[in-house]
Amino acid sequence: MTNWSDLRFFLELARTGTLAAAGRKLGVDNTTVGRRLSALERDLGSKLFSRTPDGLVLTAAGEAIRTAGEEMEQAVLRGEQRALGSDRKLSGLVRVATTEMLGELAVLPALRSVHERHPQIRVEVLTGAGRLDVARREADVALRYGRPESGDLVARRAGTMAFALYASGKYLAARGRPARGSGFSGHDIVTFNVGVRQWRVGGQFGGEPVHDGRVVLRTNSALTLLKAVQVGLGIGPLPCSLADPDPKLERVLPAVPAELDELWLVVHPDVQRTSRVRAVLDAIEARMAEIAASLSGSAAGPR
Repeated sequence: MTNWSDLRFFLELARTGTLAAAGRKLGVDNTTVGRRLSALERDLGSKLFSRTPDGLVLTAAGEAIRTAGEEMEQAVLRGEQRALGSDRKLSGLVRVATTEMLGELAVLPALRSVHERHPQIRVEVLTGAGRLDVARREADVALRYGRPESGDLVARRAGTMAFALYASGKYLAARGRPARGSGFSGHDIVTFNVGVRQWRVGGQFGGEPVHDGRVVLRTNSALTLLKAVQVGLGIGPLPCSLADPDPKLERVLPAVPAELDELWLVVHPDVQRTSRVRAVLDAIEARMAEIAASLSGSAAGPR
């Protein structure tokens, strides 16, 4: 019988295409991935990958094994999730995936209340722009932008986050305020990496078309972007809840309404019945309700 552990290595290699990438995902070095692949190929008596200049490509045998391996993976995950769902103990580990900013504003304050009530619950907070796969148990709970489009997951709307364009008073004094319809000509722009959210230089930027603005910084961190605007590096889209209270920042186009991004709490339907996961979900939902007006930009108007 094929070793399930070897199949896990094979599946990750099929998804990533390189030994190094699969090793990073699995937390091992690339030689370990290569060794486990060789063991699986010996057991099966077939070559599963062909080497190309762009990486590893599945052979016909590899495609067949991938299909069977994914079915086995789903069966294992279902078993784990059902076991977790039957766990009623208010103790153990809960992994929460979110962004750095949402972690600071919502998740950490929520976890303080969880710790006070249930000190035996341990939490691992995983931040970053890349989305961890809740369905594959890379995280138990996710607080993120955008509702998942596929997968057997429970997603509940947790609120909205308002974004608008800001610049420091010092920047505006030196460079002036961009005129409506000017395409941000003569101005420096700091923004998010493509894919982090819908702001795209070359399209719409704070409700205005962008033609001539110069992008001087891209980042996947809202907190880094906040600092860049604060130090006068350029005009950038910021969460209103962070930027409006800052006396050194001004909305660049105050007449343009803020853009609202939906925030979602995501959890697997089996895992959500686990008591420790339920406690963390309830605390995050309570915190999101507490800061809803601030996040949506309705607590204070623009300056």
